[in-house]
Amino acid sequence: MTQRHISIFLPSLDGGGAEKVMLALAERFVARGVQCDLVIAINKGQLLDQIPEGVRMIKLGKKKTLASTFALANYLRRERPQVLLSTIFSANITAMLAAMMAPRTIRVALREADQTHMVIGGGKRIKTWANYIFGYFLYHRAYAVIAVSDSVKSSLIRTRLAHQSAIHVIRNPASPATVVNESRVHASSLPLVLACGRLEAQKDYTTLLRAFTKVRKHCDAKLAILGEGSLLETLQRQARDFGIDERVSFVGFSSDPQQWMYRSTVFVHSSRHEGMSNVLMEALTCGCAIVATDCPGGTREILADGKYGTLVPVGDDNAMATAIIDVLQGKMRFPNASEHLRKFDIEVVTDTYLKLLFPQDRKGT
Repeated sequence: MTQRHISIFLPSLDGGGAEKVMLALAERFVARGVQCDLVIAINKGQLLDQIPEGVRMIKLGKKKTLASTFALANYLRRERPQVLLSTIFSANITAMLAAMMAPRTIRVALREADQTHMVIGGGKRIKTWANYIFGYFLYHRAYAVIAVSDSVKSSLIRTRLAHQSAIHVIRNPASPATVVNESRVHASSLPLVLACGRLEAQKDYTTLLRAFTKVRKHCDAKLAILGEGSLLETLQRQARDFGIDERVSFVGFSSDPQQWMYRSTVFVHSSRHEGMSNVLMEALTCGCAIVATDCPGGTREILADGKYGTLVPVGDDNAMATAIIDVLQGKMRFPNASEHLRKFDIEVVTDTYLKLLFPQDRKGT
């Protein structure tokens, strides 16, 4: 039997959730005997040194994702993988354009990891319409569209980017808990409030800073935010303006956020919208007490309608502050989530991907 061959296409290897999921899947694909290529448009990212053993790295060397269309098409014609799996909207558009210039036997699966109506409607009107027209034209030609949560599936249906019958919900895998390395765990005598994610508007750290300002009136604690992004200086200025800058640390990118999670007293997720938050599942895996916004996306599903963490309204710094204080003062405790997390197990998720992408070989997964 011909060896199964899958190519994963990404804009880059920046340290976001989508990239981490694709690296985890690539590792498991190879472990299942699948030939796996990881193709990136732009040769950059904090995860470049974390390519799993056995995964072949292909760098197209472009400055923008869309500019890699012809290079990706040439790669597809040369290598002829059975499956091209892409994620992130810009990569999905590029993948479909390239596939139209490649052998038609290639099955293209587009993974959508965020609220589609937010992604295509997040810019100027002309860009929104261009995104929608390209998306509608190309997504309908995909072999499959993978939504990472029921909410993302609903968003795809709402925007009519894909036929409902072509949409498959495959949730993100939960990262296995790592062994605590004491030398890498943040040391502090104060309770630690932790957040993790890109410093961009979607994550709404302004609301978190406002909430932490209120928390400080009741509890002496520290706030650490892991992540990089364009809003760093803005958020640092806000922390100074709120008078909390001495208790707030902007740590930057962390290759091992779980070490911080084990040390934290409460993990806060302040997003305005999500697909299926990887970092939230990591926090749950580490046994963190969680406060999260009840935003569009998979947050409510991850926390089982609030069973494993407190859900607060999006943008409500008062509710967020109250929930954080309740945890810090020992008023709120949550049950162990290990059984709940089984459905996010990496092996279960890998099985689901392989059954979808290689339907002719279901017994071989």
